[in-house]
Amino acid sequence: MALSHHIIKPLHGHRGGVAILFALCLPVLIGFAALAVDLARINLTKVELQNAADAAALGGARSLSDTGSYPNWSAATATALNVARRNFANDGHLIQDATINTGYRNNDPSIRVTIAISGTQNNGPLPLFFAPILGIAPKVIQASAVATITGGGGPFDYAIFSGSTSNNMSINGSSYNIKGSVHANKNLDINGSSITITGAAEARGTVTTNGSNLNIGSILPNDARDIPMPDQSASIAAAAAAAHQTYTGSKTINGSSITSNPIYVQGSPGTITVNGSSFTATGAVMADGNITINGSGAASGNSQVCFYSKNGNITLNGGSYALNGVLYAPNGSIFINGSSITVNGSIVGKKININGSSFKVDRTNYPITSLSLPGTNVQLVE
Repeated sequence: MALSHHIIKPLHGHRGGVAILFALCLPVLIGFAALAVDLARINLTKVELQNAADAAALGGARSLSDTGSYPNWSAATATALNVARRNFANDGHLIQDATINTGYRNNDPSIRVTIAISGTQNNGPLPLFFAPILGIAPKVIQASAVATITGGGGPFDYAIFSGSTSNNMSINGSSYNIKGSVHANKNLDINGSSITITGAAEARGTVTTNGSNLNIGSILPNDARDIPMPDQSASIAAAAAAAHQTYTGSKTINGSSITSNPIYVQGSPGTITVNGSSFTATGAVMADGNITINGSGAASGNSQVCFYSKNGNITLNGGSYALNGVLYAPNGSIFINGSSITVNGSIVGKKININGSSFKVDRTNYPITSLSLPGTNVQLVE
């Protein structure tokens, strides 16, 4: 019996030690519980918010090409918010608030959606179960996504584009520097010397080259695509009417008279003559008939204009002329005559006729901002 008494007595001592040890470790155990439960809650909420932000950004980007001026920022913003509000986060609560920013990312129309759970947004702040015992305040959780829309330029993705399916496009001359690609909806003939095309020389039919010092990124004959030229005239005419810049007959415009609001000359003959080249706006100048551009000089800064002949031809005459923008004649010809002419943008017409020397086109470094070019490829980029 004495032996049993001596064995049990030390056990009482250990039992008390375990209780003390447990009391000392209890805060640590609670801390681990906070990490396990609250971190899992935070991570789940982050996933919910990220899914909502991704969906909202994609939905908003698709609406950038909704009816109206492109990019349609207001439609994109409204759609993104609407999509965000269909999602749940924070114990099954519907999302109500989102911060939406629109703009360009690498020259592509983009939309950023940020959704947060905080003290003032989306039923926040996020409540935590065990962390407050350790003095950890409720967390602010947020997620962000960016989506863009690309690939909508069609013919305007090219430095030079000929839309005729019955006429060849010929590039004849010397000292041509074309940054971008060239496309012909029939055959493409390149003749001359010191001609550089940094992108592709492509045609639905044949591509022939004759001359010396021809530097072409790639030659692509038998391209099966028949790329159509979009009709942008209705939206330009409507915007010109709203800005009270619609005229009838013929009109002469000085470069300084070009504004960011479209100018439209309608009727017969519906012609425009542009003298001089200095302008500081980004907009469209459209005529039902022919457009003739005379002068020399350069556009200022990031200004850009689209000269758009709805049914006629565009003729550019002069020397040492620099144009930021687009020459667009979907149903006519574009004639470029002179030397040291630079077009920072695109030349798009049913038929293209380029004669002269020291001619430059740079599509690679100049996004088209003077025309509505609805995109088709929507993707998340962040």
